[in-house]
Amino acid sequence: MRKKNNMLWPSISIIILVVAMSLTGCSKLQTKINLTGESENWRGELDTTVTNEREENGEYVITYNKDNWEDIKGYKININEGRIIREENGLASNSIKFPIIRKQGSTISTQKDQTIVILWTDVNGKDFEEKMILKSK
Repeated sequence: MRKKNNMLWPSISIIILVVAMSLTGCSKLQTKINLTGESENWRGELDTTVTNEREENGEYVITYNKDNWEDIKGYKININEGRIIREENGLASNSIKFPIIRKQGSTISTQKDQTIVILWTDVNGKDFEEKMILKSK
């Protein structure tokens, strides 16, 4: 009787170890990234979640700080030297929002700070350019 009992505990221990290792291997490692920055006329924010250093789901929000946002005829936003470029005519509101969704390879997770260059033209045809750095809060 004693021999059976001595063999039972190692078997149970091995089963518990295998189950624990399986559960740990299936878990998702998520990193929340929130960066903000500001220039004279613009404010930027990136709020994203990187899962297992590969998948990414988040959003950039670039906001014009002045009341005359209707006077912007067109703009171009360049993030991290061309990794993301957005260009449009006019603004529908003072905020520009665009999602970041990646299933294979996150460029955000490898970047500590984000460099954003904004070029815009007003209704009088005058061109402007500003640069801001988004950093961790």
